[in-house]
Amino acid sequence: MWRSCVLCWMSWVGGIMDDVVLSLVTLSLGGSAVGLLLMGLARLTRSRYAARWRCMVWALLCLRMMLPTPLPPVAVAPIQIPAPVVESPVVTAQGDANPWEAEVSREPNLEPEVSNASWKIPDVSGWAAMVWALGAAVVFAWSVVAHLRLRRYLHRWGTEVDHKIVIDCYLAQADRLGLRHVPKLLWCPGLAVPMLAGVWAPVLLIPADMEEDEMLEYALLHELIHHRRRDIWLKVCMVLTLSIHWFNPLMWWMVHQMERDVELACDETALKVLPQKQHRAYGETILRAAQRSSMSIGKEVVPKRSE
Repeated sequence: MWRSCVLCWMSWVGGIMDDVVLSLVTLSLGGSAVGLLLMGLARLTRSRYAARWRCMVWALLCLRMMLPTPLPPVAVAPIQIPAPVVESPVVTAQGDANPWEAEVSREPNLEPEVSNASWKIPDVSGWAAMVWALGAAVVFAWSVVAHLRLRRYLHRWGTEVDHKIVIDCYLAQADRLGLRHVPKLLWCPGLAVPMLAGVWAPVLLIPADMEEDEMLEYALLHELIHHRRRDIWLKVCMVLTLSIHWFNPLMWWMVHQMERDVELACDETALKVLPQKQHRAYGETILRAAQRSSMSIGKEVVPKRSE
């Protein structure tokens, strides 16, 4: 009995998700084509078009790909007239038509038919819908768990910055960008480079062993630009888009390109607000931060609680 119920449910799900799966695959292929075109134009045009314009296109593309609307249903004629069925009378052995047997043959067959619909195996679209839903749930849950782990780590080890020099530098960079409200500044042991975290209540994290030099000044400026541009929300759109289109290998590459364009757009803004003589120092700071970040990949630093 339970097997029959499960198979009926799977068949029902497959019938409902048929159009959704088809439109999802079509949308994923179309979005991949647009993403490849955008990446190709970025290589051809080089510096003619700023990265911030590409970020706007990426954002619109993510918003469209987050809404896999089903295809419109096929139009059906409002009036359908069945074809007439002509029944010939039964012919006897003498060749004459028997009207009594003809009347009996016109009676409908009232014998019940045995239906095997409950044991019907679901079609390919039903299985594809279930596999897609499982994969989307896994990818999205992975991102949520990573976010919750970071929040737990910050709640345990993060401490608010009370160093006057660091706070003055932080507020100076905020004034340079014209920001009235800035995220809370926290020390985070085990962190390689500064980073902005949090969606509803963002915080700016800096490594506990970071020195008060030009690297700190430019790093704070870089992260505050991310905050002003609302790049956190764009990354949320990336996560949702990747969760929906996880089955498309090109989508993972596109998300990597989106993150790269977000960083380039942030650097372009920083170079606009900094004087010309500081551009070289800012570029060296970004390279040093990238090296520290690459060296910390795969290494988990767990600070020891001081007694």
